[in-house]
Amino acid sequence: MDDAYDFGMILQTLRKEHGMTQEQLANKIHKESSIISRYEKNLQSPTFETVRAFAAIFNVSMDYLSGMEKKTSIATYGLTSEQTQMIYDLSETFRLHNNTYKKRLTDEQFILIGKIVAELST
Repeated sequence: MDDAYDFGMILQTLRKEHGMTQEQLANKIHKESSIISRYEKNLQSPTFETVRAFAAIFNVSMDYLSGMEKKTSIATYGLTSEQTQMIYDLSETFRLHNNTYKKRLTDEQFILIGKIVAELST
């Protein structure tokens, strides 16, 4: 593991990137705001369940919070299987689009956009 790992810094950075105060984050995990301060200062370590809650709140993996993964991921917790598949399809569509540098959307991209609009309209 990287010697520079700092859970408190990772948590504080995520919290600020999401425009949350310590109190707002504490409310989301049903704890006192002072506990967030203690986590961010590395004075106390969160439980496994709390880390899992942070991962869901910030849409990152637990590996990211532990400093083992340097990239963020997309959490699909709470989504239907159809919504999860749309997320995977969308990410693959972006990858393919980025690789081809086309200016126009493909038929598959239009279909995917249609599915997303339909999902959000219901």
